[in-house]
Amino acid sequence: MPNSSFISFSGVSKSYDGVHYVVEDLNLDVRKGEFLSLLGPSGSGKTTTLMMLAGFESPTQGEIRLDGRRLDDKPPHQRDIGMVFQNYALFPHLTIAENVAFPLSVRHLSRAEQKTRVKRALEMIELPHLANRRPAQLSGGQQQRVALARALVFEPSVVLMDEPLGALDKRLRETMQYEIMRLHRELSLTIVYVTHDQAEALTMSDRVAVFSDGRIQQAATPSELYENAQNAFVANFVGENNGLTGRVVNSGEDWATLALSDGSVIRGRCECGLRSGDEAMLALRPERAHIPSAEGMHVDEHSNVVRARVEELVYCGDHHRVHLKLGSRDDIVVKLPNTQRHALPAPGSAIDIAWRHDDCKILAMSAPRSASALHSATPPSTSTITPATAGAN
Repeated sequence: MPNSSFISFSGVSKSYDGVHYVVEDLNLDVRKGEFLSLLGPSGSGKTTTLMMLAGFESPTQGEIRLDGRRLDDKPPHQRDIGMVFQNYALFPHLTIAENVAFPLSVRHLSRAEQKTRVKRALEMIELPHLANRRPAQLSGGQQQRVALARALVFEPSVVLMDEPLGALDKRLRETMQYEIMRLHRELSLTIVYVTHDQAEALTMSDRVAVFSDGRIQQAATPSELYENAQNAFVANFVGENNGLTGRVVNSGEDWATLALSDGSVIRGRCECGLRSGDEAMLALRPERAHIPSAEGMHVDEHSNVVRARVEELVYCGDHHRVHLKLGSRDDIVVKLPNTQRHALPAPGSAIDIAWRHDDCKILAMSAPRSASALHSATPPSTSTITPATAGAN
């Protein structure tokens, strides 16, 4: 994948009242052919960022470029960008073929060229036999495929997706995830995808930008985000995390020692900047912790060991979730694989929990800025975008 930037946000900020920012000082590059997901909670700025790229919102400051050309002063239909919305935004009175053809008609392509492209687009989403039906006669998953075909039919340089699978049930969501991934791979598409679903972002993306309070907290590959979070917000938001709190006893360039609330002292990886006495959080994934007595494991000098009380066992099919209490304050969850050789600990019993030093990370507790201060101005709802606008982009 080329290293040069294809989409570039440079110092982009967005304010609706001139005082409070919903996106602030955004600097982000997207490579050609990359699948980038913008992930974050509601109100974090991810959808506003997508709307500025699409042209439905204008930056208050900064500039956005596509393949070296500024987009700030161009209307949506001149940006060579396809858009897929959560509510599909299909014309109910047009056939499926006519819906897919709409972006071609506003670009004044010949009827023969429109017919050829629509046929190819419907074959791509495996729905050519439904060309003469209307949207109301299709299932939710089929409508989403049509919306995707319409966004791709004019061969845009970029495809934007704003939580496109949010209205689908779990099974259909998973099917459409793989469908979008297939099209991304086969067509070498550049996709910017907004979601609040962590599993969806980790599954589909080449890279994920995690938003909070209008700023990117970390942009990295899914594995890097999950294994090597840069701050406590990312560790807690991406995947499941045991966030145990304590104070730093000592720290170096790559490793630190943390005293937990119950007096246990543990060692883990860290970022630069931690100092002795700082309040910090231990980031530990539930599947990385073990119960040596249940799993027949040997604990070596490269492992942390703490004593905890079993509060509850939850059967989850392929694993058991063991809920434990560490001291009087911290809770910890361990995922115990469901195999016949494992003896489950009894609720109320005190057991050892162990994990390797390099399977956890010690992070500063500094939190993102208050959302109430940043988001006092409410952006317009994207639901006001009409099918005509969506089809013309």
